[in-house]
Amino acid sequence: MTSIQAYPPTKHPELHLIYASDQLPIPDEAALQRCLGAEGASNLTWVQQDPNKSIGRASLDGHELLIAGLPIPLPPEVIDHTVMISPWQAQIKAAMRQHRAHISLVYHLGHPDPIEAMIALYRLACAFANEDLLGIVNTNAWTAHPPADFLKPASIASFRQSIPYNLWFGYVRFFTDDQGYWLVTKGHHIFDVPDLAYRVQPAESADDIIRLFINVFHYLYEEDVFVTAGDTLEVGTSGQQLKFVEVTEWEEVLMGPSGTLVIEKNDA
Repeated sequence: MTSIQAYPPTKHPELHLIYASDQLPIPDEAALQRCLGAEGASNLTWVQQDPNKSIGRASLDGHELLIAGLPIPLPPEVIDHTVMISPWQAQIKAAMRQHRAHISLVYHLGHPDPIEAMIALYRLACAFANEDLLGIVNTNAWTAHPPADFLKPASIASFRQSIPYNLWFGYVRFFTDDQGYWLVTKGHHIFDVPDLAYRVQPAESADDIIRLFINVFHYLYEEDVFVTAGDTLEVGTSGQQLKFVEVTEWEEVLMGPSGTLVIEKNDA
């Protein structure tokens, strides 16, 4: 089994921005206008309380977000269960691991749609982006990603049309004593959808199972469908039946805050 310490998830969407320098950034007016618009730019406070802590809050388009920054790295156990198991290249993860400061963004209240909540967080992250920003850590989803183009306003706006599954959800492997392993989603609870788990066999492709997870999530979330153990689902035009069953082992790592359902394929 993969050696990993679980990090307690929250019910609130949140992101942690990690920086190469221990100097916390101060967004300039151009960044505020570009990322938050006129209303948001005029409703952001960011105050250095003392040399070791800065706090703030932002109000934009009805969203209320909390901000806290420290000139120290995130705890090693957080990096181990997010950055180091994310799907990015080794050199990208190594750079993120060496960060020296972080800013935490927490969605406080304002909109019932989790997609809009996540977009608000990314808009705020855009305002705090600079050349020292190494990555965005999502502890709820056990993942992280580099800034790349993901913090550009046009990219953030596109999240309304297409959920960025590779950014907002984690797909974590837990290896067993035999040839197979468990693959489980992380982060579905932010969308009030159960996480999904599947026992992957040596001949099966993890990428295929992740695509299956995405399709099932899309159906459950977009159609507002409730499923429980014992329910079945027919996949696409193939006629393949999926069965949802309870988690019966390794609950401490497989079980999500909104529950986890194991998927079994029924080819009969």
